[in-house]
Amino acid sequence: MRFEFTDSADKHGIPHADAEYAVMHHVDYEILHPRRPGEQSFMFVGLPHALARRYLEVGVAVDGRGRRIVFHAMEVTDLYRHLLPPTDQ
Repeated sequence: MRFEFTDSADKHGIPHADAEYAVMHHVDYEILHPRRPGEQSFMFVGLPHALARRYLEVGVAVDGRGRRIVFHAMEVTDLYRHLLPPTDQ
């Protein structure tokens, strides 16, 4: 699965590979209001790699052609902390 990254996804310095891993191995997600007509947007919460202890929140938009565009990536904030497993909250 291929991801594209916007400049805003790089704002917090999360490596692309870590963001992709967090999406592909997410523990939960939330459907967001679409950013543009014809897109579906999601916020995924997952670990950046198998041995990590800190979760990431990664925003992904999927357009009508199936393109996956990462527009946000950072360490999980209180806004999405409810998506963490109960043992990790």
